[in-house]
Amino acid sequence: MSDFEIRIPARKKQPATDKDNPVVKVSSEAYNALVEIYNESTISMKDIASLLIVEGSKHVVYDKED
Repeated sequence: MSDFEIRIPARKKQPATDKDNPVVKVSSEAYNALVEIYNESTISMKDIASLLIVEGSKHVVYDKED
């Protein structure tokens, strides 16, 4: 297992349902990084962003208040 961690503060939000079509705004820097990956790929931006989020979520450590 790698030592790679993404530390973020914890909070609660309800997950999307299958009928939802969630939209998330990202910074210009994040969008441009996504475009760079997209330009070298054959899959959609949606699939790339989804893959990066799901794989990145495996490295998140929640800083919960006691």
